Amino acid sequence: MKASLSSLSRLVLVLLLSAPCLVAGADGGKDLPGFLEGNYGLVGRRPGTGETYSGTVTIKARDGGLEVIRCVGGSRHAGQGSIVLVTADRIPALSVRWGDGKKEYRGRYDIHGDADNYARLSGPYVAMEDEREFGWELLYVDPGNGPVCR
Repeated sequence: MKASLSSLSRLVLVLLLSAPCLVAGADGGKDLPGFLEGNYGLVGRRPGTGETYSGTVTIKARDGGLEVIRCVGGSRHAGQGSIVLVTADRIPALSVRWGDGKKEYRGRYDIHGDADNYARLSGPYVAMEDEREFGWELLYVDPGNGPVCR
């Protein structure tokens, strides 16, 4: 029994250490813009408040970057995204900047894959004028024909 636990421990360790490679792929994340393209449902919490919201986001690969269109509360806002490497392990993440006509925002989203191999993004964002308070968002692909942000 002790030997099987040791083997199981080694297997878990290998899977944990290789998880970032599974998302980034053997090409170091060059395919990530294509993986991230799509229409997403969005849920979030505004910085400095307990206010929650929902909406949609469309991500499109454009000219070496990502175009990010956000539709929240009946308003449409365009932004720009890029793949950045974070931590000493150089794990790919999505960095996005956008404005809502009143404030400019910056967010960094961890890139995950769900059980159906769709992208799932989650992470904090801040208003650029006050980076002390942060909000949080989750973006999930809706494979059905849910609302599309255009």
